[in-house]
Amino acid sequence: MSKFFSLLKASMSEGMNVFRVYGKKQSKLVRISLPIVLAIIIMVSVAGYADMMMEPLAEVGMEFVVLTLYIIMAALFILVEGIYKASGLLFNCRDDDLMLSLPVKKSTVLTIRVLKFYLFEVMINAIVFIPAMVVYAMRVGVGPSFYLVSLTALLILPILPIVIASLVGGIIAFSSAQFKHKNIAQIILTTLLLLVLLFVSINIKDILQTLAQNAKSVNEIITKLYYPAGQYIHLVLDFKFVDYLIFILTNVGLFTLMLLTLGSVYYKINSRVKIVKTDTALRSYTLKYNRPLMALFKKEIGRFVSSPVFLINAGFGLVLYVVVVILVCVNMDGTLDMFSKMGAEIPVEAIINYMPACLFGLIFFTSMMTSITSSMISLEGKSFNILKSLPTNPVTIIMAKVLAAVAVMIPILLVGDIVMFVRFDFDIWQILMIVCSSIIMPLVSEVVGIVINLKYPKMNAQDDTEVVKQSMSSMVAVFVGFGSSIMMIYIIYNTFNNGLSASGTVGAGLLFGVAALVLLLIYLWRRGIKDFNSINV
Repeated sequence: MSKFFSLLKASMSEGMNVFRVYGKKQSKLVRISLPIVLAIIIMVSVAGYADMMMEPLAEVGMEFVVLTLYIIMAALFILVEGIYKASGLLFNCRDDDLMLSLPVKKSTVLTIRVLKFYLFEVMINAIVFIPAMVVYAMRVGVGPSFYLVSLTALLILPILPIVIASLVGGIIAFSSAQFKHKNIAQIILTTLLLLVLLFVSINIKDILQTLAQNAKSVNEIITKLYYPAGQYIHLVLDFKFVDYLIFILTNVGLFTLMLLTLGSVYYKINSRVKIVKTDTALRSYTLKYNRPLMALFKKEIGRFVSSPVFLINAGFGLVLYVVVVILVCVNMDGTLDMFSKMGAEIPVEAIINYMPACLFGLIFFTSMMTSITSSMISLEGKSFNILKSLPTNPVTIIMAKVLAAVAVMIPILLVGDIVMFVRFDFDIWQILMIVCSSIIMPLVSEVVGIVINLKYPKMNAQDDTEVVKQSMSSMVAVFVGFGSSIMMIYIIYNTFNNGLSASGTVGAGLLFGVAALVLLLIYLWRRGIKDFNSINV
């Protein structure tokens, strides 16, 4: 038994980070405390939303619906996260060769894998569900049975989503090893989830009002479709020890069945993944010749599309740009009403008359908030010295990264431009200036990003998430992009109030972009190359 727990502890030392915000040089206290602080901040925010929901539900005497909603919310998070994590925590793990070479039973290795996966999802469940429990307990008089059932539910409720995630993850791992773009499902699911969260945040008041009016039917639908939620709510409202035992035994039995089923196919799936992966790598190895810039350009594009976290983080702003353009073109009044809910009262006529300047502001905001290059140097990691040793100029390496980034951004911006040109009246000069802006502004943003990343590289990151979401360069790029965007929107707003035409505003903004790009390129040539050469791994 001691050997089992030693192996479990060793296995959990990797891949269990819900938050990764530290580097190797930081103390153990910082490495432990920072994730805890972040978790508490998120839980406080989640509790705030739960408290908002309680207000209208309390008026109809159905406060328990908050628990139902947060159960299903936690289950969805666990399901989406579990499908993604299954490939790293269950199938094709990094330490497979080491674990399978140890003198332990294969069933022991599988049990450790499943427990590791289970404990990770329990942490996700706790972050989402504990705030709802606390808010409910503070708002409604509860007895000891509530705490007993709720603490049990923290451990029990993740089981069904884990079973489904393991099943789907196993199918994906088995069937997609031979496909080149196997991350497409995760990218689509995550993007849709982010769009849904954005929509809910904007329309939270209307959603809460609708929820209060239909609380009973919503609760019945969820509890009937999702059996564990119905069991838990029944125990909260009418605790019976027999029902409590059934609640535990049903879910534990399901977990045991999952272990037995997975045990019969686990090693077949794992072997298939490794064999197909190795075979595909050998068959796809061909010798091709490209000029240095083109070869590096293709490398950067491939690196970008192969990392879901990188693609989603950098591309979500472009998705929002397309969504906003479509909404403006299809339903102008509804879109402005949505913005008015966020405190922006804008007359429709003024927007239409000033549409070129508004579109320029949208292009500027999207470009500056989509800083792909702010992570590209750091993502090289330990292979950076190999990149430096290539027989090519550092300028070529840097420009390949910038060109790859703008090659992703410019086509999407131009498609949005064309849609706007068809829907609204733009004269020829306005069209030319907007098209030029859709080329210049991404260049400005990506040169800024590469300058920042050269200044604040993070070469010792353990995964893409640490670079893309938790590095100094990404944070600085976000602040620079947001600050410059707010400044540009303020300038556009003031030029509108002072009577400057839309064409004049776009022209002035475009000249500013060109001047900024020239100065940035000069700085990159003089200082950026030195920063590039000074980076050592």
